[in-house]
Amino acid sequence: MKYVFACCTDRGTGRKNNQDSLLIKQAVYGKEQILLAMVCDGMGGLKRGEVASAALVRSFSEWFEQKLPPLLHTSLTEAKLFRSWGMLLQTMDRRIEAYGQRHDVALGTTVTAMLFARKAYYIMHVGDSRVYEVRRGIRQLTRDQTLVQQEVECGLLTRDEAERDARRNVLLQCVGASGEVSPMCRKGTIRKDTVYMLCCDGFRHMVSEKEMRKGLRPSRMKEERMMERQLAGLVRMNQDRGEQDDISVIAVRTYKERKGCWKQGQ
Repeated sequence: MKYVFACCTDRGTGRKNNQDSLLIKQAVYGKEQILLAMVCDGMGGLKRGEVASAALVRSFSEWFEQKLPPLLHTSLTEAKLFRSWGMLLQTMDRRIEAYGQRHDVALGTTVTAMLFARKAYYIMHVGDSRVYEVRRGIRQLTRDQTLVQQEVECGLLTRDEAERDARRNVLLQCVGASGEVSPMCRKGTIRKDTVYMLCCDGFRHMVSEKEMRKGLRPSRMKEERMMERQLAGLVRMNQDRGEQDDISVIAVRTYKERKGCWKQGQ
């Protein structure tokens, strides 16, 4: 499988700084293209959220360059990958918490990371950013770790009520400010001619899934320039509708596989 991708990020109407951090890393190993995409949303109500999100992105960038090649060489498995990610996440959770204690600030970040490798995707997720799969329809691949989502699952709120609830940004956990972090991990099969989208919560508050599906149809996402244009249009739609939070999105469009050798890019 091969990929074309694009991203877009901007601060919302109510922010001075953009606290989101994004990462896209690609490489070719043997005959296959490998890609890592990641969205980290620094905690909006906490000081220095951009420090936490940027630190986590840097750590995963280094992991991609230093730790992933040996995993691929020795046969990548679901257990090995999620164990490696889990160890990295726990290390960064402690480091971010320690940074906050040294500087007397509260900071944290969500994380949604997605690795495309050997016909499979691997997702690790903490917080309320999301991954969607877009083909003829749209399907959410992650579960929000929020108070209102918990109440939806308990039958206390409907999904529509949860989207309007004033507590919709209350997280059950985040990296750096929760003590213990238990990520959601998921493996799935990559589908060709499909768009996989990672976004922070600010990207989806003012835009419906129907509008996202229309804007991200695979037929509209065949080239990087087309993808950038579509993503920028959805970001502007959020801004025009008054979204105050940071607005970030990554889109990865799949194609058929082609040959190559190990190379790296960002």
